[in-house]
Amino acid sequence: GVIYVAETLELNRLEYMILESLYIGECKDRFHGMTITEILDDNDGSLGKRMTVWKKMQKLVRNGYLAKGILDDHADTYYLLKKSIKIIESLKEEEKNEFEREV
Repeated sequence: GVIYVAETLELNRLEYMILESLYIGECKDRFHGMTITEILDDNDGSLGKRMTVWKKMQKLVRNGYLAKGILDDHADTYYLLKKSIKIIESLKEEEKNEFEREV
């Protein structure tokens, strides 16, 4: 819908990649989250430096896309909130519809 389009405009490519990693990893509650290291490993270094990803994670938490989960050893874990799940799912639905129109 229109609401999600407006919200998605404030996200950049790197932030989408982070959200998608968490979505694919099914990180949807505080007990099922990923650390920054796991997210970096998932993306084979294409997200840049650890500090860059950490800053993006803080922004996503501040803006209500992610929340911190339980600690994994000494590292914070992060999981998706409903806002980001809806955005990812609506984008996946758009991609599916575009593909079907092309076929």
